[in-house]
Amino acid sequence: MNKQLDNRHAEQGSIKPSGWLLEQMQKDLKQGFVGYLPQLTPDLFADDIYGSDRLSRQLQKKDVGALSDDDQWDVQYLWWNSETQSNYWDGFIRHAFLVDDKVAKQQAADYVQRLLATQDADGYLGIYDQELRFRFQGENGELWAQASLLRGLLHYYEFIRESDVLAAVIRAVAVTMQAYPRGGANPFAGTDNFAGVSHGLMFVDVLIQLERLTHDEQYQSYAIWLYEQYSQAEVSEADVQWPRLIEHERFAGHGVHTYEHLRVLAYVALKSQTPVYVQALQAYLAQLPSYLTPSGGPIGDEWIYEQVADATVTGYEYCSILELLDSYRLLLELTGDLRYADASEWLFFNAAQGARHPYHSGIAYLKTDNSYAMMGAFQQEQPHCHHEAQTRYQYSPTHQEAAVCCVPNAGRLAPTYLQMQWTTTETGFQANVYGASRFQTRYDGVDVTITQQTNYPFNQDIIFVIDVSQSLEFTLTLRKPQWLASYQLEGEAQIIAESETTVTLQKVWHAGERVTLKLAYCQQVHSDQQQQYYYSYGPLLYALPIQAQEYQSKTFSVADFANYQYQPTVPWQPVQLTKPDIQSIQAGRSWQQPGTLTLATNSEELALIPIGATILRQTTFVHLDCM
Repeated sequence: MNKQLDNRHAEQGSIKPSGWLLEQMQKDLKQGFVGYLPQLTPDLFADDIYGSDRLSRQLQKKDVGALSDDDQWDVQYLWWNSETQSNYWDGFIRHAFLVDDKVAKQQAADYVQRLLATQDADGYLGIYDQELRFRFQGENGELWAQASLLRGLLHYYEFIRESDVLAAVIRAVAVTMQAYPRGGANPFAGTDNFAGVSHGLMFVDVLIQLERLTHDEQYQSYAIWLYEQYSQAEVSEADVQWPRLIEHERFAGHGVHTYEHLRVLAYVALKSQTPVYVQALQAYLAQLPSYLTPSGGPIGDEWIYEQVADATVTGYEYCSILELLDSYRLLLELTGDLRYADASEWLFFNAAQGARHPYHSGIAYLKTDNSYAMMGAFQQEQPHCHHEAQTRYQYSPTHQEAAVCCVPNAGRLAPTYLQMQWTTTETGFQANVYGASRFQTRYDGVDVTITQQTNYPFNQDIIFVIDVSQSLEFTLTLRKPQWLASYQLEGEAQIIAESETTVTLQKVWHAGERVTLKLAYCQQVHSDQQQQYYYSYGPLLYALPIQAQEYQSKTFSVADFANYQYQPTVPWQPVQLTKPDIQSIQAGRSWQQPGTLTLATNSEELALIPIGATILRQTTFVHLDCM
């Protein structure tokens, strides 16, 4: 385990996207689900769950749009709209400011002021009335509804720096810390605890943000106490309890919980350095690769069930992609270990892009790397599937038939990736992940802007343009990706250090100076845990696209939005390869013009494209000559 570093990620808003990512984010905001989800699911957003429609003892039902005939879970559904609304607005706020959309920024400001107006005189911000709050013996969404709301408010504060927003969050957190004081009752105790109670551990996300913003150590201490209480409680999602991890118990729970709770474990272990927590984190990270598909997708359909990842039969949830990426972000920040940067790029460019629709606005709630049909239900029987009416294997801008959770989280994904691009070090700046962007900050009182001019990952060259308000000396550390074959640097800066993972340059920088990093992509053949093979070129995973027939399974009153399902135009039999060899690579320019990787076999040539440009696809292959 790497030692904890004193480096820090860039603040929200200091890194703005450009290139294809800017275009994707603008489209999602102005024409897609990031901008239109409230209009697509008006009943869910009309619920003033933090204000006039707070939950009370008299309320037994709440419309969340999900398909279910399970009365036992009705108590869970009561808090769902808080998650839908708050995670949605978190993504919307960050999109609005990152793409600098004036109208959307005003909408974000109006939302924040509307939510702040619901704050009680004592500081409470939440979804329960006076009689019910903090008095639970079973399933509830108290800490989870607060976590999802306050995360978004703090992100807004980082963009705007309005002191009343930060003050409101501090007051709200103080109320909760007083209601559940350290040494007092366990907030995770009780019976019939479902997802809301376990999600409540993510209140730690808010504590992490507050500690970073205020440098107040009480938030760190309270986070450690919450994890201790969670680890002692009888909860439905217990994969990340430290005693279970130390005993090397396989993950079995809801994947989203398992991957989001990694952030809590990492923070508590690395901040406290408590031996059993550090041991538990090491055990978690040792187990994690067995749950990752070739694209990096973390399995859970929606539960993990102690399975090993299989590109054909184990699906992954879009929520889990976001939560694992955010956990990689925090691990990178806390450890400085650039393996998490490599894992983040791989996950973002492959699993995340590969579960978005390439041209319609929508995402797959559940997706597999080998995707032979997307008709709502899975293409074959799954013995562990809980869902009697499975609708998740399709593309939708809402997924209201199941739960409106994955679409809001899809809006949080790109901002999370952008935030981890740069780290400020003691001597300068470090580029962690690559992509066209503009990083603006201050260093030693001097304004610094570093622009990445590139079409990465489709292009192998990255030009760093450094602009400073006055001449300034600092280091520029560039990551060397794990897949790198070789690299070249062009520019006048001096290399002062080099390791397996980084190269560090230093000079007195003047306005307009450039450094060009030329990456030689590596063509690689990998084998997965099922002893099948897959192909990559640099940070991109390639797959064989399958021609498909498109069906609209649902239309919306808002024009140009629909649910889409797909099946092969002809019955598909997985391709098996004899003596395959990567013959050629044709570079792409975008997900719409992705380029090809040509495989030569004994009998034919196959043109593979990046998985992010596919709908139906075959990603892993049996090599007959290896059997």
